[in-house]
Amino acid sequence: MAQSDIVLHWYPLSPFAQKVAWVLNYKNIDYKVVQISPIEPRPLRRPLDGGYRKTPILQIGNHVYCDTKRIIDELEKRFPEPSIYPKTNKGESSEVLGKSIAVWIESSLFGSVSRQFDTSLLPEKFLKDRTEFIGGSFGGGSPYMRVDLLAQLKQAQQLLGDQLYILNTSTLSLVDLSLAKVIFFLGNVAGPDYVEEHVPTLARHMRRIFAEAKMDRTNKMPKIKAEQALDIARNQNQPFSGQGRSILSELKIGKEVAVSPLDTGKVPSIGILRNLTEDEIVIEHKTENITSIIHFPAFGFIATPSPTPSL
Repeated sequence: MAQSDIVLHWYPLSPFAQKVAWVLNYKNIDYKVVQISPIEPRPLRRPLDGGYRKTPILQIGNHVYCDTKRIIDELEKRFPEPSIYPKTNKGESSEVLGKSIAVWIESSLFGSVSRQFDTSLLPEKFLKDRTEFIGGSFGGGSPYMRVDLLAQLKQAQQLLGDQLYILNTSTLSLVDLSLAKVIFFLGNVAGPDYVEEHVPTLARHMRRIFAEAKMDRTNKMPKIKAEQALDIARNQNQPFSGQGRSILSELKIGKEVAVSPLDTGKVPSIGILRNLTEDEIVIEHKTENITSIIHFPAFGFIATPSPTPSL
């Protein structure tokens, strides 16, 4: 059986999308790119994602992976070398430790950076979109929030210390990618001069990760239109082949459910439940001529009975 096409749906200023691109490039995976609008609506993505509005998504044939955690897990499973979970100096996998530290970097530190946005400089449509996405105020650029940011950046610098890689591994790990992503974002928000002045060690670490993750390689990947991505899903149709079980007695396999993030962008994806475990939530979403199998991480997401079940 021919290998399914891999398609990254992204826009380049998204730090989360950049992180996925770096993993693809680091692992020397060939993929295609669909550039999407930074804001809604994105009608040509809906047959693939069932309503999910975060960026990026990774499409492999008609299987769609949502959230960077689930995307990266799938890439690591399919393309294990080079691993983003290299062994520590004790000879142990860095996966659990790396994922745990990444939670702080991706949530608390990232959130502190996002609060530095000067919203007066943002286009009205973008600001409206992000306010709806977050479910509250976005950015603000208050000088009083800088103390929290500087405190967290100091902690990040202490975490790195004088090591090449945060976990003192022989090659980069998930944590290095996560931290580089946030510093990349900080440069976009506060400017590169701010990064060089306040966190020069993190700036150097970021540039090292950029080079090792071959950041520029994405520019060489084939660009396709959203309609072509839909054709790939239509023509490379593979059903869910997993065990098909639910760890919740309240949610039965084969019933329609709604899957939503627990943090932001709480727009549900609707589909037929195919799998619900501690590792992932999988639904089948059907439109007129496309059946997409949508994978979410169980961590940070919730599946509930669909509010409007299909007849």
